[in-house]
Formats: sequence, structure tokens, C-alpha cells
Amino acid sequence: MSGPQLLIAAIIIVLVIAFIITVVLQNITAKKIISANTKLVENQNVLLEQNKVLTEKLNSRSQVKDEVTKLREQAEQQREHIRQSTHMTDEELLAWIDGQMEQTRLYTDSSLTLKTTAQALGLTQKRLAALFRNHPKYSSLGDYLNEKRFLEGCRLLREEPNWTIEAVGAKAGFGGRRTFQTEVKRRLGLTPQQYRQTNFK
Repeated sequence: MSGPQLLIAAIIIVLVIAFIITVVLQNITAKKIISANTKLVENQNVLLEQNKVLTEKLNSRSQVKDEVTKLREQAEQQREHIRQSTHMTDEELLAWIDGQMEQTRLYTDSSLTLKTTAQALGLTQKRLAALFRNHPKYSSLGDYLNEKRFLEGCRLLREEPNWTIEAVGAKAGFGGRRTFQTEVKRRLGLTPQQYRQTNFK
């Protein structure tokens, strides 16, 4: 090969090598950019997750704070009820309890005890027990609650003809069908089914 041809060949080789180097460098740069973007996305995901956790914690703390405030208000209401009840006559207190029962339908809870009823009403157990111990109509809190449940059961028997006796008794607050039947029979001399039939003739 002559001198000029060798020079041209050398230039071509240099250009090819330069091209190859450029492509390699571009690939390396592209890989680095992809890797950096991947890490950036991962970091963003981590930050989003951390932000989510932090938001949940803040919401949880806010809910706890709201619940504490609510409990404090309830406690204050109970203290006020206790203060008021000490100045009420038995008749006034029973009238107030009647109003609370109608508002909250507390008597429909079949698991009520003297303790849980007193807590729900914001009264002391001693005051609540004394009210019914001395009352001429009711021999106990249970007797009072059963009357409320009986009246509710009778209303449901009249207004819900498609409900079973068990469903009516449970909704009214009686622990079972037999208890409801016994209470209706004792007060009316009829079974719940007979009472329902009498009121739909």
C-alpha cells in the first residue's frame, strides 16, 4: 500500500475506534442514568411509605386525642349526674331515668347489670339500687328493665307481624324466647303469639 492509502486506513481505524469508544461511553452513561433513576424511584417510594406511616401515626394520635376528650366529657357528665341525683327525689330521679331510657333505649341490652346501668346513666350503684329498693311499684332494677322490655316487645308484636317471637324478644332486650314468653304470660295471661293474634283481628 502506498503512503496515502496507509494514512487513509489509519484515519478510518482511528474513527472506528473513536466511534466504538463513544458508543461504549454512551451505554455506560445510559446505564448509570437508568440506575440513578431506579434509585430515585426507590427513594421516592420509601419516602411515600414513610409519609404514609407518619400520616397514619398523626391520624391515630388525633383520634386518640379526640377519644380522650370524649371520655373526659363523659366523665364530667357522669359527675354532674351524680351531683344532680343526690338532690333529686326518687320520683324526679325515676322520671329522669325514664327519659334517658327512651332516648338511648338502654333497656334493650340484655346484658345490663346494676353496675353497667349505673355507669351508663352516670349514677352510683348505691343510689340506683336504693331507688328501686324503696320504690312501691318496682322491686328491683331488673323488674323495672323487664317492664320496659315487655312494653317494647308488645309494640314490636303489633308493628312487626313478620318477625319471629325470638326476634321480637331479642330486639326488646330479653335474653331468650322463654324469658320473653314468661314475662308476657305473667303480665297479660297470654302467650306472645296469642297477644299478636288478638291485636290483628
